[in-house]
Amino acid sequence: MILTVTLNPAIDKILILNGFEIHKLHRLDSREMSMTVPGGKGVNIALNLSALGDETIATGFAGGHEGHLLCDSLRQSGVTTSFIFTEGSTRTNTSILDLQHETLTEINDFGQEIPEDDLVFLLESYERLLNRVDMVVLAGSLPKGVIEDVYRQMIIMAQGHGINVVLHTAPKYIDPLIDSGPCLINPDMRSYHRFMGRPLDGIDAFLQAGREIISYQKNTEFVIFTHRIENVVAVTRKQSYIMRPRDLKIVNMLGYADAYLAGFIHAYRQNLPTADVLRYASAAGLTNIEVLYKEIRDTDQIEANLQRIDVEEVS
Repeated sequence: MILTVTLNPAIDKILILNGFEIHKLHRLDSREMSMTVPGGKGVNIALNLSALGDETIATGFAGGHEGHLLCDSLRQSGVTTSFIFTEGSTRTNTSILDLQHETLTEINDFGQEIPEDDLVFLLESYERLLNRVDMVVLAGSLPKGVIEDVYRQMIIMAQGHGINVVLHTAPKYIDPLIDSGPCLINPDMRSYHRFMGRPLDGIDAFLQAGREIISYQKNTEFVIFTHRIENVVAVTRKQSYIMRPRDLKIVNMLGYADAYLAGFIHAYRQNLPTADVLRYASAAGLTNIEVLYKEIRDTDQIEANLQRIDVEEVS
């Protein structure tokens, strides 16, 4: 079983429009749509894992009506929930996907502030949950009131149980955590192209950074950069890889990295060869971006998309 931790989850309000303009009243027509779904990176990964048939527990903080909506929706999708309810309300994020102009506008709320006692309660609950799972995913931003060291505590606690940790969050959180040695590091670099204290972009830079981490930290097995979908870079102890999907038809970039990681975890837990794990992960991400939804709904399409992923091995 897999445990996903989303300390700052959300309810995602997604508007899909044909021609978004500012200073204008928009009324949805039959060609447009609105969706209200659970959100937050760990939550998205949990939903995708459940769709792939993996047993998953989702934990984190929730609050108010939106928090109950979050948990109810997750349970309806087959995800077990173990959220700590706290003061305030789970945030609501708004995304506007303009199909005509091929633009995506995202407005993310800052979320509720977490009292110190609730953080202690969550860590106690997390410790108990570790007895039920074999992999942990720490994903997303931290809410107000939560110390930045909390991810380090969670990594060390999981390692004490012999459990591998997947870390997927912004570089500002990852940089001080590299020495804690999570199994997989996947920086969320969509809006901030600095990592390890320097600007970082391009295949060569990703390969160099990944190799530095791997050589420095013996417990880290994978460093993966997913925000350049046309050239996903993965560095392992034995080999580096570049994954390139063919004939890209991008419809929606919401949740790409989350679908990729869910595909990776699903394949990794089947003990497949590394190249096959990475190919499956890229096929899962590709399946996600070619539909309007931010989670995988047609798992058969992943198998069909495997042949569209070229995997280059880099010495």
